[in-house]
Amino acid sequence: MPQGLPHWPYVQAVDEALAERGVPPGTVRADCHGLEQGLGTYMRLTWDASRTSGRGGIRLHWEERTGWAYALLGLSPADVLFYSVLPTFRTVFATPQAVADVAENLVRRRQLPDVEYRTEWDGAQAVRAAARDFRRVRLGLPPVGRQETGGDGRTGSASAEGTGVQLTIDTHTDTYEQAIAAVQAAYGRNPTAVARLAGSRRADSPPGPGGPERRGPVGGLDGPDGV
Repeated sequence: MPQGLPHWPYVQAVDEALAERGVPPGTVRADCHGLEQGLGTYMRLTWDASRTSGRGGIRLHWEERTGWAYALLGLSPADVLFYSVLPTFRTVFATPQAVADVAENLVRRRQLPDVEYRTEWDGAQAVRAAARDFRRVRLGLPPVGRQETGGDGRTGSASAEGTGVQLTIDTHTDTYEQAIAAVQAAYGRNPTAVARLAGSRRADSPPGPGGPERRGPVGGLDGPDGV
């Protein structure tokens, strides 16, 4: 899993579905936002004009908490002509096959299919749990794992939110000091924890501003494509 990104299984499943459909994107970018945006994960899939019907590029954008959106691009990938949420998806974790359906219509015909997709990807729950634990570790708390929903039937977790940060505190395993330190870090009031988080972010971040990125020609995983 590149750089420990919790949503990488979803990124990989979507990328494979697109390749099987014959519309692999030129660029796949996956990363997580910073603390100020709640450490939410995202991916961006971009097709430049050379990979589409020729009238411009396409970009699909997925956010862990809001789901899928799309952009119609001009001849330059930096030229965004239109941007909107994808109304065809009724779930944040649309199945990779549904994403491939929508991408194929956009890439080949520059239009959305006249259908709604309501089925959630079967790996969504595992990715949500991994993303929750990813944020807990970044904020100095141990991962919950399966304790919240696991076999012993215990309950008693609380959620603290600040400036977009979603933090789960397990009252059975987290000490009072750990919980306070994590909440302070989430609100930017614990310099030591914030510094530790920033150091971890620098150590984990891949080269370049946008996180792990795959560029390649149709059917490939390597090599530049000029995007």
